[in-house]
Formats: sequence, structure tokens, C-alpha cells
Amino acid sequence: MHFPSKNMAPPNHLAEDILEALASIVLLPRRLSLQTPGVEATAPMLRGVWGAALHGIDKGAYEIMFQGAGPPSYRCPGYILRPAPFDPGDAPAIEWILFGDAIGYDATAWRAWDIACSMGLGKRREPFRIWQTKPIAMDGMHLNLDRTFLPWRLSQAHWPIPGNPFNMPVRLKFDAPLRILRRKRLIDCPTFKDIVEAGLGRLTLLMPKPLRPKWRQLRDRCLEAAEDRPGRPWRGRRLDLLRYSASQESEIELRGVAGTLDLPEGLAELWPLLAAMRWTHVGKGCVVGLGHLIIETTNG
Repeated sequence: MHFPSKNMAPPNHLAEDILEALASIVLLPRRLSLQTPGVEATAPMLRGVWGAALHGIDKGAYEIMFQGAGPPSYRCPGYILRPAPFDPGDAPAIEWILFGDAIGYDATAWRAWDIACSMGLGKRREPFRIWQTKPIAMDGMHLNLDRTFLPWRLSQAHWPIPGNPFNMPVRLKFDAPLRILRRKRLIDCPTFKDIVEAGLGRLTLLMPKPLRPKWRQLRDRCLEAAEDRPGRPWRGRRLDLLRYSASQESEIELRGVAGTLDLPEGLAELWPLLAAMRWTHVGKGCVVGLGHLIIETTNG
């Protein structure tokens, strides 16, 4: 895996324990290049038609993909469908990420995409096409088409910017709505601890069930470390999202915030956790790209 060079400080035990836990979560990310004539496709729109197609051909696969295995309070969807970074060579495009058990239904999910393309998008149900698919490596780069589509482990997620992740000043940035709820109310000025706690909750649900008790012990150590990290106040604004629910036949408002949070002394031993959260997202609505974490460097 990618790790700071030899002249950088080695991880302490917490960083090592985080990496060990993250190794239990497997993901398969890909970039899908689209042709959607006459329609400005969004992740929620694509999710809706793909989900309908999957439900129609295999309800078992649909349940694993869209709901997860186990009791309701111990599961989460096994995928993320998010806007892809802009590339003039293949815009529009989305990134489709499968996790854990959902990877085992990959072939069925692809059949559903084929059907979804014929079902079409928008009010006029315009057919669309996935004309190119590329695997995404641990560093977030889209590999050439001749590379094999193989899953990798979340512990292999690269640190996204040059430098020592232990002490380099970083900015946590959310351009897509971030929805962290407490007692069903939106946190409109999240702290670093709020962000870490929400990310840990999602990782817990993605982790194999036998490992969750040990992970919950590690979670307490992570929250303690997050509370101790010096950080500046949240800078942001409200950013709500309206999406159409086919099941409810109405528009649903997803209330969120967008903004940044600076950590002038870096992430210390929590860096592997934040590197992983770039792939799993934070808060509610992750499956359609909400809570997408971007990590940038700052001048301190």
C-alpha cells in the first residue's frame, strides 16, 4: 500500500490498528462513461432506473445491493453511485463503487445496467448508453481498459496529496451536501469529531459482522483522538438537495451543508481513517454521492 516515505514519522499503534480493521472492507470502484442524449443525468436518476431493473431480475441481489444483509439496524447499501471528476474526454461519467457482499452480485448488477439503458431516463424515458468502463485504482486514478477489474481493500487507499499525513495542514472539504444528523436534526456546523463519528458509523456497517465488536472498541479511541486534534471552526453554508422518489411519487428534500474544516496540525494517527472515508463518504445519502469527502492541503 501507499505510505509516507522513510524519512517521515512511522504510524503509532492507533494508525496500525485502523489499517488492520480497514483491511476487512473490500471495494470494487469503476468509472462509467455515459451517453445520455436529451437528458442531464444525475446520480439519483441513474440509481432509480438501475435499481428498478435490478429489482425486476433478482430481488435477492437487489436486497443485498440496496439494503444490505442482516437486521435493519445492522446493514447499509453495498454501493455508491457518485458524480465522477470531470474529464472532457468522457463526460458525463459516474463512479460506481461496490462494497463487500454486493461484489458477489456484480454480474447480475451489470445485467441490470443493460436493462436500465433500454428503460431510459427522464419523463420521456430516453435510452442511454454506457460506452466505456474503467477500473479505479487505490490512488483514485482511472486505469486503462486493459487492466483487470479486481477488488481491493480499504486499507490500501492512498493518501491523496503529497506530504506527511501525520502533521501536514489539511482541509476537509464537502462540495456535495453533507448530512450528519443528531436526534433527527441536521448538524449545520460539524466539528472534526462529528465528521469522524459519522464516518466511523458507516464503516462499522460496511465491516464484516464478526469484526464489529473489536471495531467499536477502536471507534472510541478514534473519537478521543479526533476530539484532541486542533481544528478551526467549520466554514460553510446550507446546501439542500431535491430528488424525486418514484416509490413515493413526490420530491424529497434532503437538507445538508457544504463547506470546509481546517486542521492546521494535520490528522496525526487518524490519517488512514480519513483516506478511507474518501471512498465510503460521510453521513446520510451516501449512495447518491452525498457526504463526499475531499482532502486538500493548506498553508497552515
